[in-house]
Amino acid sequence: MTVFEDPRAPGHSELRYRPDVDGLRAVAVLAVVFYHYGFSQVPGGFIGVDIFFVISGFLITGIIHREMADGHFTIRHFYERRIRRIFPALFAMLAVASVTAWFLLFPVDFEAYAKSLIATAIFSANFEFWREVGYFDTSAAFKPLLHLWSIAVEEQFYLLFPAILLLVGSGSRHRLLAVVGVLLMLSFGYSVWEVGHSTATAFYLLPSRMWELMLGALVAIAPLPAPARWASETLAALGAALIAWALWTYDRWMPFPGAAAVAPCLGSALVIYAGQQNNFVSRGLSLKPVVFVGLISYSLYLWHWPVLVFTQIALNRALHPWEIYACLTLSFVLAILSWRYVERPIRRHRRLGWPVLFGGAAAAMAVTAACGVAVASTQGVPERLQPEIRKILAEERNHEPRMDICFGLTAHDVRKGRLCRIGNVEAKEPSFFLWGDSHADALLPAVQKVAQQRGRAGLFAATDSCAPLLGVTRPDAHKCKPFNDAVAKLAIKPAIKDVILDARWSKNAYGTARGEGDWRIFPYDGEGQGTDLPSTEAVFYRGLERTVRLLTKAGKHVVIVASIPEAGFSVPRVMAHLRMAKNYDMPTRDLNDFLVHQKFIFATLARMQKLYGVKIIYPHQILCATGRCELALDDRPLYRNAHHLTVFGAMQLMPLMEHAL
Repeated sequence: MTVFEDPRAPGHSELRYRPDVDGLRAVAVLAVVFYHYGFSQVPGGFIGVDIFFVISGFLITGIIHREMADGHFTIRHFYERRIRRIFPALFAMLAVASVTAWFLLFPVDFEAYAKSLIATAIFSANFEFWREVGYFDTSAAFKPLLHLWSIAVEEQFYLLFPAILLLVGSGSRHRLLAVVGVLLMLSFGYSVWEVGHSTATAFYLLPSRMWELMLGALVAIAPLPAPARWASETLAALGAALIAWALWTYDRWMPFPGAAAVAPCLGSALVIYAGQQNNFVSRGLSLKPVVFVGLISYSLYLWHWPVLVFTQIALNRALHPWEIYACLTLSFVLAILSWRYVERPIRRHRRLGWPVLFGGAAAAMAVTAACGVAVASTQGVPERLQPEIRKILAEERNHEPRMDICFGLTAHDVRKGRLCRIGNVEAKEPSFFLWGDSHADALLPAVQKVAQQRGRAGLFAATDSCAPLLGVTRPDAHKCKPFNDAVAKLAIKPAIKDVILDARWSKNAYGTARGEGDWRIFPYDGEGQGTDLPSTEAVFYRGLERTVRLLTKAGKHVVIVASIPEAGFSVPRVMAHLRMAKNYDMPTRDLNDFLVHQKFIFATLARMQKLYGVKIIYPHQILCATGRCELALDDRPLYRNAHHLTVFGAMQLMPLMEHAL
């Protein structure tokens, strides 16, 4: 994201300023900002980061290569420029964001913020956010530093690439081109492969992004003549069209980067190359207002996301349109102030020698990391809040105690016998199964207690997003089908008498879930894919019937735990906000609304009961016994987030589990 040098065209005896490259930076940053702020006109605005990567590879490679050719390049001078450009605005923003986080973030989020602060201080934020990716990952709306992953990618590039250039040397342009070309092809091939295996890894880490920087590097060092006028116009128009096409047709659901990143990256490279000759696109990018946005692009990128995140957290709701425009205006104001009074003065203060710069940079990194460690080590400093609020928010961490060990396993773990044994430790061998997804994990405390009382032992088989639907594949969770196949082989063994199935049925039956906006899944099996509601319901029905048929045919007593009412919002957070506003109302959900939403699922479960004799347990009979679906009891949340029961919530269902076993 951070393109730090004046945009000068390499390959000339004197590097000339390229205002059109500053203009291209404006396009990139505005694309990202408008995308983050929810402007539907640019659903592919995230490709702005890729444009920045190409620009960065072009500028840095050209400058280093020219300095090496002239015999002026030194590592010290290179990093001195990096510090002058990166550190002042970044650490100024981090200071303001950290103070704001102290007052606004609840402990769980403040602890996560502190970890990202530590990672940012050592330019490894991309690794931290990549590590956090998972089923129980905090929403991006609570991560004020999430956007800094791209700065970390570039900093890692700056650590690696100068060393490569020094090893290759400046004597042979062909050798340098060969090295850059090989790096580009290897990185691109890896990116395409990784997108199909782990989109998070492909998105956050340098190896799958390196080719974008190398594409810019090729433009910088390739011995290509400046294009003729007609060629310049044609190539620039083609490049602009590719960028525009990506901005207007891409969306957040598509696999990215991989092959999809070719259009915006190639378009950027064409615009940069064609801009050596004056053309219609370069003239538009060189307009003074556009260039000015390019000049403040670094500060604008730094500020726009924290402003949006902290405003949403402070208001505890989605923003109204006028509030979005207000945040956008504030972001520009902060960016201009940061550029004028922080970025430029430090960059131009040549009397500030390199020992002071390096010492100051080290001190800024150390102090920032130390602050992060202090907050993370205290689990988000809960003492900032009143005891009543702390008690409510503590329920966010009130999950089944062995979740990190017993949940989230793979088919390989199942085959290797790594399923956790639950229930009575004195029982000779497991006689029942609890099989499902994270909702089964949330139910485990109640099952554990009842099994202990009954003197029975069982096996727990559950992993994230994987409902026990045999033969069904979820594109967002490819491990589910092999996991379920492996569990099924164990569940039909003679020693197992009872199998309890529990999952987030509504997400799998409808493809969407309460409180998740337009996010949806498209499950499929050998007979078709769930592309709309009827076909998704059909896939769900077939998958559940396969599971039930297999188990009952093997002589198992099957118990299905029906859906729990979902809140659609974080219950502890909402309760905490209510208490802070001196509002002691308890959040609930309408029972009729729940029953209408569950109509197809309950009908499917009734069908399984009629055809195969399975037993159905309905948690809402307890949770909604008052005529409203309770989300809290005795001023204590029953849910630790939007749809997972706390241990306290699960224990309310013990009477039902007694019937199950």
